[in-house]
Amino acid sequence: CLGDDLTTSEEISGKNQCETLLQRLHLQDNHQQKLSLADFLKIGPPVKKDHETCEKDLAQTFLQRLLMLDHRARYIPVRQDSSKTVPMLDTAEPEESELDAFCNMTLDTDQLKQTHVHPMDVQMAVFHCSDSFLRQMMITKLSQCQYALPLLVPDPVTVDIECPLWTFRQIIKTWKITQTKDDANTVTMKSMPICKAETPMVSFFRLGSLSVSKSQLMNTLINDRHSTFFHRNCPGSTKSHLLMDGVAEIAWYCPAGKPSDAFTDCIAFCNLHGDALSTEKQRNILTEKSSVIVVLVPALKKCDKSITVISELLKSPKPLICLIVDDRCDAVQVKKGKYKMGLKDRSQSDVSDQLKNILKKVLSSLLDPSCIKPSFQLEAMAEVSGIRVDENDTVCQKGKSAALKIMKLLQGSKITLTQANNLQMITLPTQQQQQQITLKVIFSVKTNN
Repeated sequence: CLGDDLTTSEEISGKNQCETLLQRLHLQDNHQQKLSLADFLKIGPPVKKDHETCEKDLAQTFLQRLLMLDHRARYIPVRQDSSKTVPMLDTAEPEESELDAFCNMTLDTDQLKQTHVHPMDVQMAVFHCSDSFLRQMMITKLSQCQYALPLLVPDPVTVDIECPLWTFRQIIKTWKITQTKDDANTVTMKSMPICKAETPMVSFFRLGSLSVSKSQLMNTLINDRHSTFFHRNCPGSTKSHLLMDGVAEIAWYCPAGKPSDAFTDCIAFCNLHGDALSTEKQRNILTEKSSVIVVLVPALKKCDKSITVISELLKSPKPLICLIVDDRCDAVQVKKGKYKMGLKDRSQSDVSDQLKNILKKVLSSLLDPSCIKPSFQLEAMAEVSGIRVDENDTVCQKGKSAALKIMKLLQGSKITLTQANNLQMITLPTQQQQQQITLKVIFSVKTNN
């Protein structure tokens, strides 16, 4: 009963914090009445890319810049409140030296502790307050900006987990596969909707609190010149964030067929944010869907809570790479497919290089014909039990049914232009009317000129 009470109080606290965040971003009315594309695809004053903005305008500025494919959309400088100045401390005793005062005096600044909104809270707040079409546009633009995309999203109020599968439907990825045969390299190009691509997936999650950034390490594997996954050292990052714990983000490494490629084929990388000990459902889903699992832990001790999870992963047939933050041990294979490596007193580039080598070795072993090659496909997320998939919603089902009906009318027969216009009048009457109005305006302008 005590545990239930604690869970309830945590849910209420989380709900209140979420409501406060939405109020700060002026989105409190949009959690129920969703934002749409029509709210943003309007002619208006240009968005100044390097201009500071007010906190209340953060959400709108972020989305406008994202729709413009501005890769700095997450890094929006916030105009500081001029009333918030650095507090001035007076020494308690006149005879106290300046050095003693500097070292000893503290100030309770709880009233000043409200930091600016975390950039990923802005992104996820807009995501939660958007309708299906705006979500799809948003995810497509994030992909074009080479950012990671939300794969598993806990609802901030109900805590139900959603997979926004439909938002990925417009994304097409292209990559080049390099294969070596008889000392000669063969490069093959592939291009397909990412929902249908079958690729290995490497999932990262942490157990406990760490002194290193998991997301930053993942970026070095995908593109060390770009923050695919937002991390603690990115501009604008704050210690506290409300909407990212439990979110699983996904990104794809797409090789260019060059010798400098880190991997020779397309690989999905999944990042579970927050402590995986408290997000068991997401952790289990990723464990089931992954080809390789990478776990970061502070230390390996039998008394730690994380040891139960590690023990289960050791029994699993899937490859495991355990990165131990407070250990200096070199990379070692404990048994087939199970590796561990210490991170203490090692540079990030050294860790990244060794991790790449282990992943290459593990992934190449999965290509052995005698082994069953585990692969990940986005469309297969619709079969996962216990989560909500947006494509199963009534709105998406209704839209899919209408699209299939139109496709059926168009397929299997050659239709004339007149028949196509009649079909358009029946199925898309509003569009036909708009086209006629536009043509009249164009004709009128040409006649007058």
